[in-house]
Amino acid sequence: MNQVLTIVCKLNPTPEQAQKLDKTLVAFGSACNYANEVVNPKIKNKNRIQAEVYKTIREEFNLTANLAVRVC
Repeated sequence: MNQVLTIVCKLNPTPEQAQKLDKTLVAFGSACNYANEVVNPKIKNKNRIQAEVYKTIREEFNLTANLAVRVC
């Protein structure tokens, strides 16, 4: 069994970094809304959802692979 450790820390981004974070959060939220609208609600399998929307999410919302998978 793996033990998971969690560290709590406060971010102190520069104004430029904060702007990038905000942009990423908006893109992530928009991608979630897109996936929710496009994918049939009866589909629960994450692999099938990913097959349907992953590529579009990467291209249209300019998210990293990790964030695109999290959307799915």
